[in-house]
Amino acid sequence: MGNGKTKSVIKRVYVPTQVRDLPNGEKLKIPGHYKAPPDDGNNSLD
Repeated sequence: MGNGKTKSVIKRVYVPTQVRDLPNGEKLKIPGHYKAPPDDGNNSLD
């Protein structure tokens, strides 16, 4: 009844830039991006 404040809903989360070392000695830079929050169950790309 008393909905004075609206509850914020997080629709996406920010993934910061990552640098990964590949087995052949190269560095792979993955830029920051947004993805769906892990609570949604859509996290099959990890």
